[in-house]
Amino acid sequence: MKLLFPLLLAAALALPTAVLARDPATLAHELTMVAFDQEMPDTDPRVAETRKLLDRAVKQTGETPFAVSSACQRFVGHLRDAAQIRATPLELLAVLGTHGKAGVPLNDTLQAYVAARKAAPGRSHDEAMAGLSRRR
Repeated sequence: MKLLFPLLLAAALALPTAVLARDPATLAHELTMVAFDQEMPDTDPRVAETRKLLDRAVKQTGETPFAVSSACQRFVGHLRDAAQIRATPLELLAVLGTHGKAGVPLNDTLQAYVAARKAAPGRSHDEAMAGLSRRR
C-alpha cells in the first residue's frame, strides 16, 4: 500500500505533460475523424488539410496545438448544446486561423464566432465568418 500512493502521484503529475505534448499530426487526425464522423487512415488527404488548418490556427493564435484542438472540440459541443447549431471542428479551426490573434484568449475568438453564428440569418458558417470579417 505504501508503494501504491507514490506510483499514483507520479502518474498524476506526469499526465499533464503527456497530454500537452500530443503530436499535432495525431490531433489533426482525431479532429478530421470527428468532423467527418468516420474512421479513416492518417494518410487520408483530409487529414493533411486539417493539419494545415491546425498549423495556421496555432501560428495565428500563438497557442499550442493541444489547446487549439481542445477549444475547437469544446465549442463544437457548445454550439450544439447551447444554440442547436451543428458545427465541425474544422470550421472552428478556420475561425481561429482567420480571426485568432496572439494574446487574445481562444475562448474570446470562439465566443465571437458563436455570437456571429447565432446572429446570421441562416446560421451558417460562411455567414458567421462574413459577419466576423465586417467587425474587424
